[in-house]
Order: sequence, then C-alpha cells, then structure tokens
Amino acid sequence: MSALAVAPDHLFLQFAVGFALCALACGLILAGRLSIRRAAESEAWPAVEGVVIESTVAAQREGRQLYRPMVRYRYEVGGERYEGSRIQWAASTGYRKYTRARRILDSYRSGHAIKVHYDPKRPGVAVLKPGHAMGLRPMLVLAPTAAMYTLFVVSTVLVGH
Repeated sequence: MSALAVAPDHLFLQFAVGFALCALACGLILAGRLSIRRAAESEAWPAVEGVVIESTVAAQREGRQLYRPMVRYRYEVGGERYEGSRIQWAASTGYRKYTRARRILDSYRSGHAIKVHYDPKRPGVAVLKPGHAMGLRPMLVLAPTAAMYTLFVVSTVLVGH
C-alpha cells in the first residue's frame, strides 16, 4: 500500500478529532455562558423563607474520593410549594476533605430556616447563594483554551501541515 493511500485516512482522522474537540469546546462555552448568565440573574431574584429538609455530605469516587455537600430545602411561592437542592451556581464540585464539605453545610442544618432565592419566571428554579461562584472559573479558562487548540488542529488539517 502506498503512502498516498494511507494519507486520506489519516487526514480524515485528524479532521474527525478536530471536529469532536470543536464540538466539545462549543458545548463547554455554551454551558459556561448559561451558568454565568443564570448566576448573574440570580443576584436580582426575589427571596423567600424556606426550611432545610436534609443536609448531608455525599461521598463519590471518580478516580479519587470526593465529598460533595448536598442540601434539600422546601420553600413556597404564590401559595405553591417547591423543593430545591442547588446551593450555588457552579460546576459540580467535590472536596477532597470531608471537613471542607461539612463546613459548607454548617449554615444548612435540617429544620433551620433559610433564605431561598428563586427565579420569578420559573419559581421551581432556586439557589441559596445567588451570584457567581468560584467553581465557574476553571470553565472560563478551559473552554477558550480547548477552543483555541481545536482551531489550531482544524487549521493544521485544512492547510495540510
């Protein structure tokens, strides 16, 4: 088999990888923009009193042991009862130390009254800590970096070297 016969397959593979990375970068950028927009909007959301139903630390294993603070709360808007579980707008974060995850839950003990910020357009969407969260910063760095790398790969494929 000649080198010319292998080249189109290699070119297709490079293009496919570049396309997949571009799609992934675009998805990350869109997800990040949505989270950032929701976080910014939540600062102006009205707040109602709610009550913590349950707060616990969930252990999960994704390569290494992580501890994730989990809260369930109930609140009422316009006579209708809702339940929520979002503490803040952030990427799904886990902590390496149990004590760090537990510290976040110190303000959210079962039975305690809390302030719940809800989306007035969709009252079922709520958050306990409105505004931007630190967990969004990595996405702000990773998504554009992935996009730039993808553009480099695609341009390399299209130009030929």
